[in-house]
Amino acid sequence: MASVKERLVPEAIRGLEAYAPPEGKHPVRLNANENPFALPEPVMGKIRAVLGACPLNRYPDPSCRNLRDAFARRFGCRSDHVMAGNGSDELIALLLWTFRRGSSTGSPAVMVPSPTFNMYVIGALAAGFEVERVPLTADLKLDIDEMIRRTRRVDPNILFLSNPNNPTGTVFGQSEVKAVLEACRGVVVVDEAYGDFSREPTWCPHVEEYPNLVVLRTLSKVGGAALRCGFMVAQPDLIEEVNKVRQPFNVGTLTQEAGTILLEHFHLIEKQIEDVIVQRDTLAAGLAEGGLTVFPSAANFLLVQAEGREAQLSAFLHRQGIVVKFLPRLDVVGDALRITVGTAEENKALLEGVKTFSC
Repeated sequence: MASVKERLVPEAIRGLEAYAPPEGKHPVRLNANENPFALPEPVMGKIRAVLGACPLNRYPDPSCRNLRDAFARRFGCRSDHVMAGNGSDELIALLLWTFRRGSSTGSPAVMVPSPTFNMYVIGALAAGFEVERVPLTADLKLDIDEMIRRTRRVDPNILFLSNPNNPTGTVFGQSEVKAVLEACRGVVVVDEAYGDFSREPTWCPHVEEYPNLVVLRTLSKVGGAALRCGFMVAQPDLIEEVNKVRQPFNVGTLTQEAGTILLEHFHLIEKQIEDVIVQRDTLAAGLAEGGLTVFPSAANFLLVQAEGREAQLSAFLHRQGIVVKFLPRLDVVGDALRITVGTAEENKALLEGVKTFSC
């Protein structure tokens, strides 16, 4: 007799692997694309003062009004175009739950470039979508002609573009994104989780022009990872539909208050972002000098290869107390390591570890 799992869990989900972060404490954590710097003290001081007065016996503001207003001011859009979420991961799931009407000939479809952020695929399979992967070019750029050709053939419900792309660090240009928006009849999600490190303009104001455009943003990469605070920007009619499947009180009071303060004092965070960009370029040069292949990046991480020894290098660094992300069998690339840009001290420790491994 078949087990409960065999009878009830779809094969697409049984074939997945759960996210398994490394356990224990590690002196140098370069695997999760976090901001390596603590929030500036003026920001932390304001957060501590506000959190001490939060009424923890009451549910949070269900509309996240102050948080959405602060985001809208920062990114040049209207607050009624903004929804807040428990990290952008929740908003990805909500989009998949909402825009999943199948065609008369089959299941709903999601399209992604590949490789890209794996949660798009995991969420899509969990929600019953077919997934169409379009490989990036050999230099890890968007194969725009192939993507448009497949868009017209597949007619996806949702097309995800991580921009800059995780895990490659690639930026997809304005003209490429515009071409996808104009070719796709479905929702085009431009996920700008790493946008602050790219010096590229945000797509947030452009939701006025494109009724099928959705932009995602998060505070997780710029110092607010513990908050789990994400944002979706879209035209109000799309927000209205997604809001129907959103859980009530999905963003806690502590996150709303701290996120609002962070956004209102973002000029203090920008100095840290510039420091990360400087460290990124220095680290890339150092890793290349150490014999690794380093792909260009506009994010707060680097994709690197070690002549087929990626798994061994990852394990060696782990033993030294340095954690990086090992990514096996990526489309186009093969095995690779994704390394978060750390502080100058953390990057120095990493470079010394790579040097020791290579000797």
